[in-house]
Amino acid sequence: MKDTDNEVTAPDIGLHGQKAALQVICLGHSGGPCEENVTGFLVRSVGCGWMRGATLAVDAGSHLAPICRILERDFPSVSKTPARMGSNGSLASHASSNGRRRASRLSLSPSPNSEDEDDLPPRPEPTVLKTGPFAGLKLPNASARANALYILRSYISTYLITHPHLDHIAGFVMNTAAFHATSKPKTLAALPSTVDAIKQHIFNDIIWPNLTDEDGGVGFVTFQRLKEGGDVMVGEGEGRGYIDVVEGLGVRALKVSHGHCTKGPPAHHHRGSLHDIQDVHPFANNESSQPLVRTLSASYHAQFSAPGTPGPTPRQSMYTSNQPSPRLHPVDTSCVVDSTAFFIRDDEMSREVLIFGDVEPDSISLSPRNHLVWQEAARKIAHSVLGGIFIECSYDDSQADAVLFGHLCPRHLIAELQTLAKLVIEARSARSRERSLRKRKRSAQNGIETPARYAISDTDSKRTRSTGARRPPADIRRGSLPDNSLWTNNGSHPHDSADASLPHQAVSHAYAVGGDPTSPRSGGAPPIHHQPRLSFPDDSAAFLPLEGIKVIIIHIKDTMKDGPHVSEGILAQLGDHEGRLRREGQGLGCEFLVAGSGGSYWF
Repeated sequence: MKDTDNEVTAPDIGLHGQKAALQVICLGHSGGPCEENVTGFLVRSVGCGWMRGATLAVDAGSHLAPICRILERDFPSVSKTPARMGSNGSLASHASSNGRRRASRLSLSPSPNSEDEDDLPPRPEPTVLKTGPFAGLKLPNASARANALYILRSYISTYLITHPHLDHIAGFVMNTAAFHATSKPKTLAALPSTVDAIKQHIFNDIIWPNLTDEDGGVGFVTFQRLKEGGDVMVGEGEGRGYIDVVEGLGVRALKVSHGHCTKGPPAHHHRGSLHDIQDVHPFANNESSQPLVRTLSASYHAQFSAPGTPGPTPRQSMYTSNQPSPRLHPVDTSCVVDSTAFFIRDDEMSREVLIFGDVEPDSISLSPRNHLVWQEAARKIAHSVLGGIFIECSYDDSQADAVLFGHLCPRHLIAELQTLAKLVIEARSARSRERSLRKRKRSAQNGIETPARYAISDTDSKRTRSTGARRPPADIRRGSLPDNSLWTNNGSHPHDSADASLPHQAVSHAYAVGGDPTSPRSGGAPPIHHQPRLSFPDDSAAFLPLEGIKVIIIHIKDTMKDGPHVSEGILAQLGDHEGRLRREGQGLGCEFLVAGSGGSYWF
């Protein structure tokens, strides 16, 4: 049911300044090694308000603990007043005649004697939060931890899991101890492979009790097995294929790759893998060295570059346009670690966000699948549907490809976003052609314009077909950006140009309460403009295909060392890559933000 008292006016800071349709609350944004702040989010449809059971958890490495921390801004962690427990997890305190509250406990089992109930005073007035990520939510209890439990039991009904690694499910597993007083089981929604792994390796009465409703378990957790790519028998129009997971929200799941098994030679060789990735550029010490076995896509910036860590000498272009693509061997899919990218859609306003689990770049993947996600995302961006992308960037660019362990760093993330930008340009062109054709048909029917005026000549048509035929297949592996350089179309280094100086971008690291990645204990909800972000001078008239899209960086692995937080270096490196692209007239235009525990994001 919808609690009509739990209403809050969403800020008009959604996609392109429209009224927000989706709220994403970051509970944990780290990739470890500290366990208190690892990946976890809450997502809700703004149109549904704070409806009971209508909040979706996406991953839950950290879950109940950060909810407690957020609420500690408005409530004490522990109330000194003992209270009774309601059936939904709410607490009702007792007050004596002098205004002090006194303790009373209810038996967990029904009592035939109702005199104790008759002696209980009326429940106190609830608190409606005015600020923070839970603004507008009515909470009945006196302490942060009691209200956190109330939120978990009453509002969060489904856990959407990207993959079964511990830093994405540990909080959920631990919090199952609090599921016993709920009116129905909590739902774990995921692809079948993730469900099977959690059933087999977690809820097996060895690692953890079988608290599921399968195989004779207790029944606190039920499973919703999602179809990869969505269910075409569900929904209609743009919402076709989206599977409802909570009230007001539908989901489409696409598999992505997150590295491969840890077995190595000589006992095991990853068939089709790039197991010979070197820690330095292959040309660094030997000009005749064979380039790494990978193919590069002809992305819209028409650059050729190789991923890796800096070598002692400048990079050189690895391929020329007439080089054949390296032959790829069959992939042993058993080597690949699967993860998931979720498109989450608000039913009322048809607005979407994209949340990735852990993911590696296509350029060095055994099974490159990101391009399929980008194809779908590009179409949604072209139609002004997709507003934000939550994607990992675990390391900075000092991390060698050989030790990325299925994760991204800035040079690879930028390369992936370049692929998305290229596809957005193509999708917008296709949409423009469709609109033009519809206008011509209407004009022809009304006798306003002569269709022959807009007819495409046979020569143009042949040229278009010829150009399309030369395009590389969509599933060709793509190269990532070099770590310290970008190459122009003619193969020269951008710094060779006289006008190659990069205007210093404004990098804001002003964290509001709750937004500091080094302080996950702060529980506030930093406004969007106080998040760490990059901004650039508006000095380029070049088309920016990802303009208006927020890219929120998650799963940053803390180095736990003295000095600036690693997120600052990652943000600066992303800015350097984007700055070079803008100098070349090939900027992306997206806004980079580093997620913060307790942060609230509106789309």
